[in-house]
Amino acid sequence: MLMASKIENLALQIAALKEDEQRNLWMCVADLLFRRGLHEPSQQYRERLRRDGELDVSFEEIMIRLGETREEIAARDYPQ
Repeated sequence: MLMASKIENLALQIAALKEDEQRNLWMCVADLLFRRGLHEPSQQYRERLRRDGELDVSFEEIMIRLGETREEIAARDYPQ
């Protein structure tokens, strides 16, 4: 019952906000939910990089690899 009253009080506070304040609040809530949704996949990706020994790869190395991949795709898909 305590949780319901907290939620009800919160709902009353939100309802008392001006329209633009409510809009800003919902945008903040949406942003927080979006970030929370990204947290688990991000952690899984970091774990995969760690297992593959690639977690500490430098920015420069990543850019070199991306350039090589781009060149391979271009050569394969657009032969001259």
